[in-house]
Amino acid sequence: MTPDIKARKRELRSELIAARARLGSAERQAASAAIAARLAALEPFRSAETVGLYAPLGTEVDVSAIAIAVLARGGRVAFPRSVAGARRLEFCACNVGELVRGPLGAGEPPPGARQVPLSEIQCFVIPGVGFSRDGLRLGRGGGYYDVTLKQATGAVRIGVAFDLQLRPELPREPHDVPLDAIVTERDTLRFQRPVTT
Repeated sequence: MTPDIKARKRELRSELIAARARLGSAERQAASAAIAARLAALEPFRSAETVGLYAPLGTEVDVSAIAIAVLARGGRVAFPRSVAGARRLEFCACNVGELVRGPLGAGEPPPGARQVPLSEIQCFVIPGVGFSRDGLRLGRGGGYYDVTLKQATGAVRIGVAFDLQLRPELPREPHDVPLDAIVTERDTLRFQRPVTT
């Protein structure tokens, strides 16, 4: 990463996290509910038997309603857990109420939760600090999702965010994993992901 890109990403993270933090609790919950409703109408999500979710950290989009919707239709949800000594995530089946605080501060599946192979997850619902209107994601900077999603090539990748987290474009690097869709409380953006061999 060039110093200019690194500095720009750091600046964007600060700006976007601060903007998201200015949302009131009621506004954040209403927007999260609207995002869940939009996501429920999106075919790749609706048909997925197993959905990889996340436990919100700080003021990220609340995915509780999304988890409930998947379970109500007879699907399965899996949540990420950081892998000790590696910069990647493993996903385990559990309910939102079973999550425990992990070493990175986010809720994670409890010890003993059954690991779900990435190949069994048809759709990932992904958090981010920011997203671009052409399908890129700006994460917290650890690269965990980029590494993990590169191993789950057949799964649909859907970013969820508040509309204020969208930018026309983001600094782009070769390791950035493109998304198939981004869902906000106001819009659903779909993308044609490049075919990789």
